[in-house]
Amino acid sequence: MNLKDFLRLISKYRWLIIAIPIITLLVTYLFVKNLPKQYKSQAKLSTGLLDPSRQVAPEVPSYSGPDVLIKINQQFTNIMDIMVMPKNMSILSYRLILHDLRNPQKPFKPQSDDINALTAAQRQEAIRLFEERLIKKQVLTPFDNYDIKLYNLVKSMGYDAEAISRKLSITHEDNSDFVTVEYTSENTFLSVFVVNTLSSDFVNNYSEDLISNKNKSILVLDSLLQKKEAVMNQKNQELKEYKIKNRVLNLDKQSQIVYQQIIDYENKKSQALIDLQSLQSALNNVNNNLDNRGLDKYLGAGVSRDNQTVIVLRNKVQAANNDYIDGGFKAVDKKKVDSLQQLLDIQLTKSNDQYVADPVIAKQTLVQRRIEIGIDLEKTRASIQDIDRELAKLNAKFSTMVPFDAGVQKYERDADVATKEYLDLLNRYNQTNLDKNIGLRLQLEQEGVPTVAEPSRKVIYMALSGIASIAICFGLLFVIHVLDHSINNRKQLEIATKGRVIGELNFIRKENRDIDEIWKNAANDKQFSTYKNLLREARFEINQSLAQKDHKVLGLTRLHPENFTIFSAVSLAYAFARLDKQILLIGDAEMANEIQKWNIPTHQTLKTVLKTFTLEKNNLITFLNKDLEGLSLLENKDDLSIAQIFRGLKNEFDYIIVYLDAVNGESDLREWILFTEKYLATFMAGNSLSERDREAIRHLNSDEKFIGWLINGVKRK
Repeated sequence: MNLKDFLRLISKYRWLIIAIPIITLLVTYLFVKNLPKQYKSQAKLSTGLLDPSRQVAPEVPSYSGPDVLIKINQQFTNIMDIMVMPKNMSILSYRLILHDLRNPQKPFKPQSDDINALTAAQRQEAIRLFEERLIKKQVLTPFDNYDIKLYNLVKSMGYDAEAISRKLSITHEDNSDFVTVEYTSENTFLSVFVVNTLSSDFVNNYSEDLISNKNKSILVLDSLLQKKEAVMNQKNQELKEYKIKNRVLNLDKQSQIVYQQIIDYENKKSQALIDLQSLQSALNNVNNNLDNRGLDKYLGAGVSRDNQTVIVLRNKVQAANNDYIDGGFKAVDKKKVDSLQQLLDIQLTKSNDQYVADPVIAKQTLVQRRIEIGIDLEKTRASIQDIDRELAKLNAKFSTMVPFDAGVQKYERDADVATKEYLDLLNRYNQTNLDKNIGLRLQLEQEGVPTVAEPSRKVIYMALSGIASIAICFGLLFVIHVLDHSINNRKQLEIATKGRVIGELNFIRKENRDIDEIWKNAANDKQFSTYKNLLREARFEINQSLAQKDHKVLGLTRLHPENFTIFSAVSLAYAFARLDKQILLIGDAEMANEIQKWNIPTHQTLKTVLKTFTLEKNNLITFLNKDLEGLSLLENKDDLSIAQIFRGLKNEFDYIIVYLDAVNGESDLREWILFTEKYLATFMAGNSLSERDREAIRHLNSDEKFIGWLINGVKRK
């Protein structure tokens, strides 16, 4: 966006920008000068949501944390939304209309035509119907128009919900426990009545609805509570019966004890296996020593008898031990073993005392040791067998507990779920009961009172209207400027075409388009003088372009067929003629009409010249009509003949200016360009470029014969 162009556009419409706000201010003043005074009344409701002193058992212990603040804000929002619901607004409408119907001498507003049209009987009937709807708390709708048009009566007085809501404000300030109700009207008593009535009715209705809802919830919860209690008792009874039936006292404790016993016996078995291996190793060692034949020399004949006694006793001890083990370790067998062992010990002692120096004592000791180890070995084996039997019993007992444990867990889980559901429901029941008795209680903390009139807003309205009108004017001009893609001066044309602009010509009104008069009266008219000087600049640039290669044939085309281009072509011919140059102007019938103003003959045609090769030369400017009667240039003559004719014309004239058709028009423009040495294009200021125009411009810029653009109709200050 070009800021200078935008400022220029503003300057152009400056009087409009000044006039519109002034008119707007005057109109606004006419509307607001008789505005009635406004009275505002305010009432405050206390909710207790942020007042701990009014909460017997607050739901949350503190008011910190985003979740609690969000919940409290939702409660405030719900309260404000409920206040403006159709039910509460209808109750307010009923009270307002009833006040005016009952007090026709002191209504809040002048009574409407609908109310004045009521007869005394109809008025009483309307009062009765409104009272009945007020008691039933029915919502007023547009369909409530019967014999007595209740809705129309309320709406005619402006007491309907929509009209009241426009001047009603219900707000809550942050960190405040109060909800503020404000109403503004032309009657201070009406404002007081609205805020107090709406607040009082809302507090009463809200409390009633709250208690009613709580009672309904309590009834539902009580019914559910009884069902859940029955389910809980049934599940607990099933658990009890299952334990009694399967003789399960405390399955967890019992299984723990059995499992611990299994671990203990496993440990004993491991130790017994270790002892068994140790005894077996010791027995093998003793047997190896006894099997050594080198010890036979120590055997004496004198001790054979004693040895036989010892052997007999040992055999008896061995037999007694076997009986003791096989008999399940009975005390009687144990005494027998001990007695025989005592006799064996006595016999051994006797033998030792009798044969102290007997060389066979060492072997006897080994034999005794083998016997002892053998006894211990048998004991260990017997103990392992007993441990295995006990382990089998314990594992079998533990295995029988597994299905019982699964059954007990199932019944306990069902009982726990039923108990939890019952307790949760009981907690909700108790909480609902508590909320019903000590829950949220709204109070009308501050009633509305009559007030003085609000400051007048006439000045504000006028200021806003003036600012708004100015903003709209500037906005519209900005939109016009942004959406305006027209090209209005030389610089814009250079940017748009990316080509050379050899000159520009300012705008001349249609009635003044006579180049001879403009040239002669330039000193007396600023626009004429500007046009003359700009035309001279364009003539100089064109002359420079033609003089580079001694060219004389200049074509003049344009993007669109515009009549103003004819005037610029004639002006160029006139400007070159002012240099005392012989000019041949080849144009169409419209140009002929323009040329006739100078008394220049226009009867000669190019078709005649192509046929006869003759041309009557006029003083300075000679006009030649290029009308070929529907045929193109090359359809009349071949290109060599035409080129020869133009060479002959160049010898007769200093400059030949050919007025070409438009680039975007349907014509034989390309054939004409073949016989021009240079050509330029004119552009009418105020036009914009289409995609087709841009394609034509790209073609023109790529042509070596094209010398640039001449913009016409530029509006200058």
